Amino acid sequence: MRLFVAVDLDEKIRDSIYKVAERLSKLSGLKLVEKENLHITLMFLGEVSEAKVDLIKEKLSEIKFDPFEISFKGIGFFPPKGNPRVVWIGIENGEDKLKYLANEVSEKLKKLGFKRDKEFSAHVTIARVKRRVSGLKELLSEFENEVFGSMVVDKFKLKRSILKHTGPIYTDIEVFDFK
Repeated sequence: MRLFVAVDLDEKIRDSIYKVAERLSKLSGLKLVEKENLHITLMFLGEVSEAKVDLIKEKLSEIKFDPFEISFKGIGFFPPKGNPRVVWIGIENGEDKLKYLANEVSEKLKKLGFKRDKEFSAHVTIARVKRRVSGLKELLSEFENEVFGSMVVDKFKLKRSILKHTGPIYTDIEVFDFK
């Protein structure tokens, strides 16, 4: 099964972000992330055997953390130079605590043989660029300082991703409340 560890966004933040996503939907060549799938990926695990899932849950349950607040501001894209492939919303306040949490996840799961595929970058992917999109950078520049609100991070999740031709379907395998 295809797994990842993430922080889900609360409904208020999803609504705020989706106002911009709806503007982007008018551009041809973008695949928007479904509103209910918006999240912050702490670590992508990839294909994992069912036999390893309980070990993953056990390691993740060892993470201790106090709830903290994060705020969302600005929009950008990866890679920063050249043609955009991913459009994202930035994390302003609380980025350091998210990074700490992501590093804790990585450290715990390293013992099970998982490696981070790239350095953690606190962001919410809102769209993937399927082909060159005329006017994308100009539209994004309108929202580079947009404030999307804040939320408290008081849990993270082990999630399963089932890829369908219509888009991924995410299900929660386990929810880890901060202790």
